[in-house]
Amino acid sequence: MGITAVTTWECTPASLPVLVEGSREAAPLHESMGAKNARLLRDSHGSNTVAHYALDFDSHEAYGAFIDAMRAHEWWSQLEAAVAEAHPNVLLKGTTVYYDVLSG
Repeated sequence: MGITAVTTWECTPASLPVLVEGSREAAPLHESMGAKNARLLRDSHGSNTVAHYALDFDSHEAYGAFIDAMRAHEWWSQLEAAVAEAHPNVLLKGTTVYYDVLSG
């Protein structure tokens, strides 16, 4: 069953380049931990201050293993510090995990 984890970020227009660069730098690390198809999505008809960082996984188990690896890595504490420092210009709104009903 396909899994997609989508983390929603809200930021000021001036902070968006920081979010884009941080996502670009995080993608290879996340893929080395088992994520696939890292992408930062923007709404072409909506808010210019919201972005969605999406990662795909083969299963809930693969997503769980990724979460364990990510939180054990030093990158996690660096992210927490960076998010705290960037507040309120960059806000981590949360992560939603979706499963693909059509994939089985």
